[in-house]
Amino acid sequence: MTELEQQLTLFARKAVWRSWSRGYQGLDHVTYPYLVAVALRGESRVGDLAKQFAVDKSTASRHVAKLQAAGLIKPVENPPDARSIPLCATAAGLRLLADVQAERAAWLRAALADWDEADQRVLATLMARLNAGLESP
Repeated sequence: MTELEQQLTLFARKAVWRSWSRGYQGLDHVTYPYLVAVALRGESRVGDLAKQFAVDKSTASRHVAKLQAAGLIKPVENPPDARSIPLCATAAGLRLLADVQAERAAWLRAALADWDEADQRVLATLMARLNAGLESP
């Protein structure tokens, strides 16, 4: 294992553990990205989410069902096409999403508190470059 791989693995473990160890009603590290996607788009269909996350429709449906059961997303009322009902975030889902994001941001700010702004910008630039590279086939 290279030093970079080791450090990325360690960061991923710490970030996931820190973010999800306390638990959120109906939300976990698997369903969180689905809630984010629905909230960002305003409306999403299960098929769109499956495509976005490169999973089959049944997998996306299971994650969506968990979010619906928790009251975090719901079907859009009076959809233009009843054959494929879009989903939207509920007020409770948006509040929980804001809480999770605020906690994550505070944790990261605390971790970087003694870093100067230039180093933080360099890290952000390099992470963006890495993430863009990970999108390539």
